[in-house]
Amino acid sequence: MMPNNIAVSINDKASVIFGGTDEPAALGCLYSIGAIAVASNGKIQSSVTDLLEPFGVSESRIYINFFDMPRANVGWSRATFAG
Repeated sequence: MMPNNIAVSINDKASVIFGGTDEPAALGCLYSIGAIAVASNGKIQSSVTDLLEPFGVSESRIYINFFDMPRANVGWSRATFAG
């Protein structure tokens, strides 16, 4: 059975111009193997928004790209998830 791994990288205080201003913003990329779906993506976007609100990041300044990766294109533990 494959583990359900998550990795997160945060670059705090990065210089970002988003929508023409330098107000707090968040840009993200989420890569998944077969779990990209309209319902789950919306829940993730909402959860990330909830997490970032206390840091002054407005919901309209959070942008996440969702990528569904083919198993053969993701490597882990000396192999790909395709075998």
